[in-house]
Amino acid sequence: MDTKKRKQLEVAGYKITDSAEWLGLTPQEQAIVNMRVNFAREIERVRKASNITQQELAEKIGTRQSGVARMLNNPASATIDSLIKTLLALGTSPKRIAALI
Repeated sequence: MDTKKRKQLEVAGYKITDSAEWLGLTPQEQAIVNMRVNFAREIERVRKASNITQQELAEKIGTRQSGVARMLNNPASATIDSLIKTLLALGTSPKRIAALI
Protein backbone atom coordinates (compact mmCIF):
# COMPACT_ATOMS: atom_id res chain seq x y z
CA MET A 1 0.00 0.00 0.00
CA ASP A 2 1.40 3.36 -0.93
CA THR A 3 2.15 5.93 1.78
CA LYS A 4 -0.50 8.42 0.62
CA LYS A 5 -3.29 5.84 0.70
CA ARG A 6 -2.12 4.59 4.09
CA LYS A 7 -2.20 8.11 5.57
CA GLN A 8 -5.68 8.74 4.13
CA LEU A 9 -6.99 5.57 5.77
CA GLU A 10 -5.35 6.34 9.09
CA VAL A 11 -6.76 9.90 9.07
CA ALA A 12 -10.20 8.40 8.38
CA GLY A 13 -9.83 6.34 11.56
CA TYR A 14 -8.77 3.00 10.10
CA LYS A 15 -6.03 1.02 11.76
CA ILE A 16 -3.50 -0.50 9.39
CA THR A 17 -2.40 -3.91 10.60
CA ASP A 18 -1.13 -7.24 9.37
CA SER A 19 -2.85 -10.60 9.45
CA ALA A 20 -0.98 -11.78 12.54
CA GLU A 21 -2.07 -8.79 14.60
CA TRP A 22 -5.61 -8.87 13.20
CA LEU A 23 -6.00 -12.57 14.04
CA GLY A 24 -4.18 -12.24 17.35
CA LEU A 25 -1.50 -14.77 16.44
CA THR A 26 1.49 -15.33 18.64
CA PRO A 27 4.92 -15.11 16.98
CA GLN A 28 5.08 -18.91 17.09
CA GLU A 29 1.70 -19.28 15.38
CA GLN A 30 2.71 -16.74 12.74
CA ALA A 31 5.92 -18.69 12.08
CA ILE A 32 3.92 -21.88 11.52
CA VAL A 33 1.52 -20.09 9.17
CA ASN A 34 4.47 -18.70 7.21
CA MET A 35 6.05 -22.17 6.95
CA ARG A 36 2.83 -23.71 5.66
CA VAL A 37 2.40 -20.97 3.07
CA ASN A 38 6.04 -21.25 1.96
CA PHE A 39 5.73 -25.03 1.63
CA ALA A 40 2.50 -24.78 -0.37
CA ARG A 41 3.99 -22.17 -2.72
CA GLU A 42 7.05 -24.35 -3.28
CA ILE A 43 4.87 -27.41 -3.97
CA GLU A 44 2.95 -25.47 -6.60
CA ARG A 45 6.14 -24.04 -8.11
CA VAL A 46 7.83 -27.44 -8.37
CA ARG A 47 4.65 -29.13 -9.59
CA LYS A 48 4.25 -26.65 -12.42
CA ALA A 49 7.96 -26.67 -13.30
CA SER A 50 7.79 -30.47 -13.51
CA ASN A 51 4.59 -30.38 -15.61
CA ILE A 52 2.81 -32.59 -13.08
CA THR A 53 -0.96 -32.28 -12.76
CA GLN A 54 -2.64 -32.17 -9.39
CA GLN A 55 -4.05 -35.61 -10.18
CA GLU A 56 -0.58 -37.02 -10.85
CA LEU A 57 0.72 -35.46 -7.66
CA ALA A 58 -2.21 -36.92 -5.73
CA GLU A 59 -1.34 -40.39 -7.02
CA LYS A 60 2.31 -39.90 -5.96
CA ILE A 61 1.35 -39.06 -2.38
CA GLY A 62 -1.62 -41.41 -2.04
CA THR A 63 -4.50 -38.97 -1.92
CA ARG A 64 -7.13 -37.50 -4.24
CA GLN A 65 -6.81 -34.50 -6.53
CA SER A 66 -9.25 -32.58 -4.34
CA GLY A 67 -6.92 -33.12 -1.37
CA VAL A 68 -4.01 -31.64 -3.31
CA ALA A 69 -6.13 -28.67 -4.38
CA ARG A 70 -7.26 -28.08 -0.79
CA MET A 71 -3.67 -28.31 0.48
CA LEU A 72 -2.45 -25.76 -2.07
CA ASN A 73 -5.37 -23.36 -1.77
CA ASN A 74 -5.59 -23.51 2.01
CA PRO A 75 -2.25 -24.53 3.55
CA ALA A 76 -3.78 -24.16 7.03
CA SER A 77 -5.84 -27.27 6.28
CA ALA A 78 -2.70 -29.35 5.79
CA THR A 79 -0.30 -30.63 8.39
CA ILE A 80 3.34 -29.65 8.20
CA ASP A 81 4.10 -33.37 7.82
CA SER A 82 1.89 -33.72 4.74
CA LEU A 83 3.38 -30.61 3.15
CA ILE A 84 6.92 -31.89 3.72
CA LYS A 85 5.97 -35.38 2.51
CA THR A 86 4.63 -33.81 -0.68
CA LEU A 87 7.77 -31.75 -1.21
CA LEU A 88 9.90 -34.86 -0.77
CA ALA A 89 7.69 -36.79 -3.23
CA LEU A 90 8.38 -34.03 -5.75
CA GLY A 91 12.11 -34.51 -5.27
CA THR A 92 12.75 -31.45 -3.14
CA SER A 93 15.89 -31.84 -1.07
CA PRO A 94 15.81 -31.58 2.74
CA LYS A 95 18.24 -28.67 2.41
CA ARG A 96 15.75 -26.78 0.17
CA ILE A 97 12.91 -27.59 2.57
CA ALA A 98 14.98 -26.21 5.45
CA ALA A 99 15.55 -23.02 3.46
CA LEU A 100 11.78 -22.54 3.23
CA ILE A 101 11.52 -22.40 7.02
